[in-house]
Amino acid sequence: MTGRGAILVVDIGGTGVKFGAIRDGVHLPRTRQVPTAELRRGDPVANLARLAGSVGAELGITPDAIVATVPGFLDPDHDLVRFAGNLPELNGRRVASELRALTGVPVMLERDAVLTLVGEWAAGAGRGVGNLLGLFFGTGVGGAFLQDGRPFRGSGFALEIGNMPFRGEGRTLSGLRTDCLEAYVSGRVLQAIAGRHDVAIGEVFVRAAADPRLAAEIDAFLTDQAIAVGIAFSLFSPDAVVLGGGICAMAGFPLERLRQLVGIHSTTREMGVALDLRPARLGWEAVLHGAARVAAGRDGVVGEGGGG
Repeated sequence: MTGRGAILVVDIGGTGVKFGAIRDGVHLPRTRQVPTAELRRGDPVANLARLAGSVGAELGITPDAIVATVPGFLDPDHDLVRFAGNLPELNGRRVASELRALTGVPVMLERDAVLTLVGEWAAGAGRGVGNLLGLFFGTGVGGAFLQDGRPFRGSGFALEIGNMPFRGEGRTLSGLRTDCLEAYVSGRVLQAIAGRHDVAIGEVFVRAAADPRLAAEIDAFLTDQAIAVGIAFSLFSPDAVVLGGGICAMAGFPLERLRQLVGIHSTTREMGVALDLRPARLGWEAVLHGAARVAAGRDGVVGEGGGG
């Protein structure tokens, strides 16, 4: 791909599927979101192909290519979805190959955290940072690390931080392994906290300021977030950390308290460095910037895989 033509961008999340479009390198203003439940009604890849056609028409494009995110373990071939805890219907599916066969256009898959961080590096909070760590807290928890814009992948599954072992208190969420990080700091956990206090989830951080019991639970939640950030910081020694995702964008999110807790639960003091913790700036627009770079084939962001 050269990045020219019409590209349909599909961001598959555990709660919603967002669609956007790029034509001749320009992000089109209209977007569309549907509940992820629409993929679960029957065959998820066939449903995705159907939505790609109908939403593409609604956005005013006939796509020449599709760039899609995957919320979970993606095989190094960028085709096989090995494990998506919040969308298990995709597990074991060669989504790029199958979707290409159904739509007739090239399909490129990438981890959602990678695409988001590439976008923030290209045009947002991490612009130009040499060693950039991104952590994203939403329905699930995602992470990515870039060196001069190139994703670090290890043997193929690096920074799947939401699935890393954590705490060991026996917590679990449906579809996930017991005591993984997501069982402590994901959107589903925050929803449970809000439910225990009879508070709408969108108000949970705001209401905590006037409710000591809720505030204590929120502070424990933030402490677990801070430990996760501290672990990743110690492992990758980044120049800066971009913090994003739906949780961090909620009203009243206590970023300064989290920054304080990360300072306590990280090796910044021992390393003698200041923590450069930056809130994500672009929101979902970051995915479009990242998708444009994938389609252009720059930075080694994606391999040939089954859909390239």
